[in-house]
Amino acid sequence: MFGRLKQNFKDMGTIKTLCEAAERIANGEQQKAPGAEHFVLAALELPDGSAARVFEKLGISGEAFAAALRELHRAALRQAGVSDALIASSERDVPPLPRPNELYNAAPSGEAVLKGLAALRKRGVTGPLIGVHVIEVVLAMQHGATARAFASLGRDPATVMAATQSEMVLAA
Repeated sequence: MFGRLKQNFKDMGTIKTLCEAAERIANGEQQKAPGAEHFVLAALELPDGSAARVFEKLGISGEAFAAALRELHRAALRQAGVSDALIASSERDVPPLPRPNELYNAAPSGEAVLKGLAALRKRGVTGPLIGVHVIEVVLAMQHGATARAFASLGRDPATVMAATQSEMVLAA
């Protein structure tokens, strides 16, 4: 029982680190509330390195993933009728949003990530919470910016899942 309690405290620290990093990444993109894609990018920063190893297995970098997300956002703006010139001018020299002073608030997809991570223990996942768990939870969503970013990088869901499961076996 003591070991389980100790693990819960460590997991809470990992969740705090993830949330702070996801918020920083979202704010850097002028978004107040982090979504699932920001949690994936935050997982790449975790010291356990498991999310980064998944990306290595896929042959993509965190920078390429972030660029794919930015391009998806630009494409949506173009589809809505915003010109490339206006998009480019809106992205120049824009400082990140300041860190909010209110309680932590994630976008709906970010909330789903946090709920999914909390549900891992109920599904029987043991050991520490690590970056690859974030990717696993986000992949279960099947839709959204993260899935579209992987697809735009030429990585289908089955390939991403295989790399994720491979890393989970190694981490176990």
